[in-house]
Amino acid sequence: MKRVLLGVLSLFFAISAFASDDAVVCRNYNDVPVALASGQSATYKVSGELCATDDQLRAGGTVQLLVHGATYNHTYWNFGHVDGIEYSYARDVAAHGFATFAMDLPGSGHSSHPPSEELTVHAVAHVVHQVVQGLRTGVITGARFEKVITVGHSLGSTVVWQEAITYQDVDGVIVTGAAHSLTARFLELAHSDLYPADKDPKFAHSGLDAGYLTTVPDTRLTLFYSEPDADPAIIKADESRKDAVPGTLLVTGAPIATTNATLAIHAPVLTILGSNDVPTCGVSPQGVTFSCSSGAAIAEQDAPFYSPEARIHACVVPESGHDISLAVNHELQAADAVAWSRAFVGQARSDDKSDFDEKRFDPSERALPWNDGLPWNCGGTSHSTK
Repeated sequence: MKRVLLGVLSLFFAISAFASDDAVVCRNYNDVPVALASGQSATYKVSGELCATDDQLRAGGTVQLLVHGATYNHTYWNFGHVDGIEYSYARDVAAHGFATFAMDLPGSGHSSHPPSEELTVHAVAHVVHQVVQGLRTGVITGARFEKVITVGHSLGSTVVWQEAITYQDVDGVIVTGAAHSLTARFLELAHSDLYPADKDPKFAHSGLDAGYLTTVPDTRLTLFYSEPDADPAIIKADESRKDAVPGTLLVTGAPIATTNATLAIHAPVLTILGSNDVPTCGVSPQGVTFSCSSGAAIAEQDAPFYSPEARIHACVVPESGHDISLAVNHELQAADAVAWSRAFVGQARSDDKSDFDEKRFDPSERALPWNDGLPWNCGGTSHSTK
């Protein structure tokens, strides 16, 4: 019965039924050379996965560069089938008009694992900057993209913030699982639920130094999920596939969420949060409540941290927790991101798959004029019109 109810929730909340993605092909690219700072040799390597149709690989298109969060790798964005349901933001977005490139950050997945103390948010942002440039020039995949949108999740959102702040070289920024808020509850959980990866059975023989962290076994449900928008089978799979994170990246990246450094971002910005996101939604240590009641509420709270050029908009995935790509209701995040990308960044070419299937929803709910053309669960501020 619970499985049926979860399916009904997914059907109710999803903005559209995604078209078949048979034309979407995902390819792995390993050993992309990168440096951790300007002027250094490119002695490290990063890996990534490109998901795209043949049409999207022609020169001049737009690509979303996907940056995972702490204790994840690029598979967060293309998790595969669990209980007969496909969890793949990367494929969903590609099926609707935008190629995606999901990278393993240094210290994660198939990328190099430098000493953890070297992986500050500035160093990792520099790596992302090199990937942005590589996607534009075609040296990574062979396809030259005219526009690049960076998409972060959780700690990865702080990395894409820092990249946009420092290099000003992207056409749009999407942050998920992050806003300008850190809750007291999350800080308490992080203190108790993260520990050195070399103490975990999965990483005991990995050779990682003591500065790499991972989650204590069986704590991911509380940190990253929210019922009823969570499938127990996904949580079990997530636990078995967890990765490590450099502690230095956490220490240097997380504070960006409590500063106004993002005022330096002048590209359009979209924030997507689950309504029950533990790290962001709730009361801060200073007693300030960050409300995730609606997209408009999030945009209004975050607006003081962005320039007018950012035209901040936000979307809420109802009942979801922190890991919205792994929620039962995961399709809504992809629909939001595609609608915003089309409206605020644009695509050099499009085909029929770029349009949402309106059969399941009233078209008037899909693109409301007062909502800047975004889906029903999104909103902006009085200063964020196009």
